[in-house]
Amino acid sequence: LRYMDRYVTITQGEVFYMTESLAQLEGLERGPAGNTSLAAAFSIAQEMDKNQIIVVQETEYTGAGKHIQPQLSFARKNGIDIHFGDPKDEVPGKSIILPEHPSMIKAVDLDMSKIRRSYVKNMIAKKGGKFGDKDLFTAEELEYISLESRLSIEKIKELILCK
Repeated sequence: LRYMDRYVTITQGEVFYMTESLAQLEGLERGPAGNTSLAAAFSIAQEMDKNQIIVVQETEYTGAGKHIQPQLSFARKNGIDIHFGDPKDEVPGKSIILPEHPSMIKAVDLDMSKIRRSYVKNMIAKKGGKFGDKDLFTAEELEYISLESRLSIEKIKELILCK
């Protein structure tokens, strides 16, 4: 969380679309795992000025499947509806909707404040404490949690006391 400004999600159909686009336009064959971050970056880049830079966490690993067709065939054989349309209508486990146009690739932001609160909750549990335990963390630990979560020490204390 220390270095994150946003955390976004993207649909499976958008990832498959980006995977095939990269193969067709650039001749680069990469698996959908790595193209998850590429699809999200493609969406976010459309919101940015030309002189801005985007940093993306890569998720590809060696030996991953590179071609989308076997994966889509497997999904279809297992009852997944695959078609072109609006990716926001995709239902995980039921459909894979490939965008009708690249402009339809839209990353969805997750609530960073909720993620930060969850981090504090996990730190409380890791320490073996519970909400309301105002003396759970040392000043040094609070400083660390503040840096990692990008929350003020006051906000962390408030979260500890209030749940």
